[in-house]
This record gives sequence, structure tokens and C-alpha cells, in this order.
Amino acid sequence: MSPRNDPTFDKARHIKYWKRNADLLPEAYTSGDAARMSLGFFIVAALDLLGVLDTLVSEEERIAWIDWIYSLQVPSGGFRGFSGTNLGSQRNIFNLHWDPANLHNTYMGLVALLVLGDDLGRVKRTECLRWVKQLQKSNGCFGEMVGEDNVALGKDDLRSSYCAAGIIYILGSETDNEQWLDKEGVLRYVSNCQDTEGAFGQAWLREAHAGLNFCAMATLGCLDRIYGSETSDRSVFLSPLLQLDANLGWMLQRQTTWVDDQDSDDEDADDDEEASTPVTPHISAGFSGRCNKMADTCYCFWNVGAMALLRRESLVGVEALKTYLFGSTQHLIGGFSKTPGAVPDLLHAYTGLAALSVVGQEGLKEFDPVLCVSRGTRDRLDAIRRARAPI
Repeated sequence: MSPRNDPTFDKARHIKYWKRNADLLPEAYTSGDAARMSLGFFIVAALDLLGVLDTLVSEEERIAWIDWIYSLQVPSGGFRGFSGTNLGSQRNIFNLHWDPANLHNTYMGLVALLVLGDDLGRVKRTECLRWVKQLQKSNGCFGEMVGEDNVALGKDDLRSSYCAAGIIYILGSETDNEQWLDKEGVLRYVSNCQDTEGAFGQAWLREAHAGLNFCAMATLGCLDRIYGSETSDRSVFLSPLLQLDANLGWMLQRQTTWVDDQDSDDEDADDDEEASTPVTPHISAGFSGRCNKMADTCYCFWNVGAMALLRRESLVGVEALKTYLFGSTQHLIGGFSKTPGAVPDLLHAYTGLAALSVVGQEGLKEFDPVLCVSRGTRDRLDAIRRARAPI
């Protein structure tokens, strides 16, 4: 799609896009079947954010989705990403490593249950918390799954830290979270991923990356280490891990007018062609994930969502951001694509909605940047946590 002259949010098309995916995923997603839980999360969370989950999804469908998620729960704790590894009655101590729970899909599954209105009553809570604790490594990071000899498998990654901290927050109570993870170890690992610009990368001295930067701050949010009071606009910024001004400056520098690979050729166009090109009423400026990269829909959220965690989303150039999303990556069939001209996909379609929700787009529910779902879903979880007894 080329940019439109007066781009606007086409909510009706987005609803149709997500309802089609809820009914039947395109063939291209077959290769991602092992992460079907995550795909399901994007679908139900998007329908909820659009405010149509309760009207377009019948009670029977909602219950079926909840039952499907619980069918992927592993007896020893956590959730599989899909049903292909479920050994059923043939599961035993010798083949457990062939039927593992996965950290990332466990987080997605738990949040999807909350979005669907489930009370998490069927979650093997104690087993899951013990499983997450088993995944924590000596450097404070987390593996993705437990392998043979109970070894935590998976590379060190801030995304794993975020998912682990999120699971602990979802399943813990207000008084017992710290018994399920080495909190200081997590904070030490996160701090070691901060680069010289104040943002976060894959590891010490690695280049900062917007997605990992968000995960670092969301991890601190799950551990209640960003602000001293959630009720005051003058909350004290707690975490010594974040160089606040430097981090904000780095994120603000990611908003860029380089939104298309064709931009580099624009200056070679002749005058007649340039004169016939529609002029948008606002500059089109999305967000990039790293220095010297062009804009990408998902990075719009990773940057804007991280600024929302710091309560600084008001610094975003909102009209330029909307012009980019509506005019460059919003697709004719609904959803958002990664970049102009690409087809929409679930990840970018959801992060596009999430970024718009953060900046107050009309027609979308209020967003909670810590759990990456609607504020209503977060409120339901907080009510469950207040009523929950510690283990």
C-alpha cells in the first residue's frame, strides 16, 4: 500500500481481519505451528482491544478456546506451545524432555486465559511457579524449557526474563512473589544488558534494541521496580538500573521519517513525478528498532510502550506516528504489515493496535504496557491476586 492522502483508523477492516484469523489461520502460519499458543494470544487480545471479543465470539467459542489452552498445560508445570508434543498416557520420566513446557508460550497462555475472562482456577499454580524457578540460571536469566537432567535450556535473553517475571506476577500473590525467583539475580542480569547509551541490548556491550529495551523495563514493571507508588503522578522513580534521561533520549531518537526502502531513491525522481505525489497532512514518522534502521510497525509499540512504562508517552510525535501507521502499514484487508507493501501478520497487526492504544486512539480500549493487554484485563488479574492466598 502506498501512503493515502488523508489516512485514518479503519476499525471495521481491523475487526474483519482478526475475526477471519480467529476462524481460520492462513496456510503461511503452518510453519509456526509450534507457537500456536502465541498466535492465539494475539487474536484474542486484539479482539479484546478492539472491544468486540464479547460480541463477535460466542460463549461456546470462548469456553472452547479456554479448554484448548488448558489442554496444553504440562502436568509438571507450564504450557506447551501446541498439541504436537503432547504424549498423553505415554508420558513418563524417560521422555519428559520430549514434551516440554515452554516459557514464552506459558506467559502467552496465561494472559490469553485472562483476556478470555478465565479465573486461572485450573492452572497448576504451584507446579508452574516451581518450574519457572527451576528455569532461572546462575546469572539471573531464565532458560526457555527444562531439558534432560533438569538443565535449563535456551540462550540468555531479556525476552525470557520478561516472560518469567510476568508469570510470577500472574500466578503469585501480593506477598509471596520473591520465593519463586531470585529477584536480585534478575535485576543484576537486566542491569548488565544496559549499553553506554542507557538502553538495553542482548548482553553486556551489545547494541541496544527497542524490543529488548521494552522487555527490560517490562521486567522491572512486573517486579514493581520502576515506581514507588502506582497511585501518584509524582511517583518516585525507583530503579537505579535505568538511566532515565538517556533511555528516553535513545527511544525518542528512534522516531524516524525513513519509513520505506524506496525513500533513498526519492531524490532521483523527476519533477513531474514528484509533483503528482499526494502530500500527507502530517509528516510520516514511525519508529525503528536500532540506530540507522528504517521504521517498522512493531518497533512503534516497543518504543511507545516502553515510554508508557516510564509515563512519558506524551513525548511521542503522535500525529506523525499515526500518519505512518494509517498511511504506510495499515492494510486494505485489515491489520498492519511490518513495512509498507508487505502483507499483514499477527505480530505486527497486534503491535500496531497496541501502539495506537497507548497514544489514546479512539475506538480502542485503554492499554496496560506491563502485560501488553487491555487495562480491563490487568484490572481483572489484580482483583484475582488480591483475593489469592499465598502458597
